[in-house]
Amino acid sequence: MLTWRPVEAVVLDMDGLLIDTEPTWRTASAVVFAGFGIVLSEQDLLDSTGQPIEELIPIWRRRASGGGSASGGGSASDGGDARLTDAEVADLIIDQVIAHVKAEGEPMPGVAAAIALFRRCGLRLAIASSSPRRLIDAVCDRLGLDGIEVRCSAMDEARGKPAPDVYLTAARRLGVTAASCLALEDSPNGVTSAKAAGMCCVAVPDPLLVGDPRFGEADLVLRSLTDLDEPALRRLGMPVPLPHQGHQDSPAVGPGATTTKHRGGQDDNDEA
Repeated sequence: MLTWRPVEAVVLDMDGLLIDTEPTWRTASAVVFAGFGIVLSEQDLLDSTGQPIEELIPIWRRRASGGGSASGGGSASDGGDARLTDAEVADLIIDQVIAHVKAEGEPMPGVAAAIALFRRCGLRLAIASSSPRRLIDAVCDRLGLDGIEVRCSAMDEARGKPAPDVYLTAARRLGVTAASCLALEDSPNGVTSAKAAGMCCVAVPDPLLVGDPRFGEADLVLRSLTDLDEPALRRLGMPVPLPHQGHQDSPAVGPGATTTKHRGGQDDNDEA
């Protein structure tokens, strides 16, 4: 059995873990860049999984232009006379992902049961995502996850994943040390980020990335979030209470679901 500092909180990735938006990100990015005459390969898109889109856009643009830096402070032609900044290109992609979430977003298998388990263990919850805050809020609204206390975007950090910044911010806003947090991730960049922050990490690999050796950094690798149960937590050295010990039923997770505030807390949507 692994030994670990007692876990006080769980920090969740979002895209690909709570909701299956990774394919939507790849499709939206490819479509928007194709409009500029830039072809992104499948490998380009897979390698970027878990990274903030605003960091990727200038990289892809420089590569397409032969390695030169983008002109005008990060703007490039959109195929016509108008020119878009990197932030404007990011907004085009993000808008497509949000539209998909609002119309078709569904929780990944095992999300509701995992959150119920964490609640029963008395663990606080946070999201640490590479997505912008407005997409995080759209996903929480769609899936009925308004009870999650802290929502952190790597786009608000100096460095995105695989740097640890967003996970360190999540721990700070939860009021706990990073070493007392359990992180859940689906991407290699996310696992590297969580481990660099000093967190215990459970990986639920994206099926298209399952062979990436960086998943070996995780403390536990599961095929699906449905495999996250009491025995899995005990393998991490986490005490799991019996069902009658402080059990609280967790509301349903999914479109139209509603949640209650955890342990009398309030939704910590503002920076502490």
